[in-house]
Amino acid sequence: MSGAAVQRVNEQTRYVRVTGVTRGGFIEFQFAIGDPSLYLAMILPPHAYAEFCRTQRAVTLSGAQARRVDAEQRKWVGGDERETDSATGCSEEINSK
Repeated sequence: MSGAAVQRVNEQTRYVRVTGVTRGGFIEFQFAIGDPSLYLAMILPPHAYAEFCRTQRAVTLSGAQARRVDAEQRKWVGGDERETDSATGCSEEINSK
């Protein structure tokens, strides 16, 4: 593959938000690239968390940003009357007749 065909790594802002610390001292956190409302939940020991943040050049969400993410998440919780089929993971309308 030629050098011109290789795309650059996504250089959007990376965000972290600590959500807890386990009894064993592991850091529970959310990690997002570009959009803090689309995140991956992760857990690492403190030294690995610090290295991860350094390597990713991650910024910690501000209080205002965290509140906006939480508000966005609340829109999706209990927002409509759908039932999920546990076998397929698909949602379907609940027939209220």
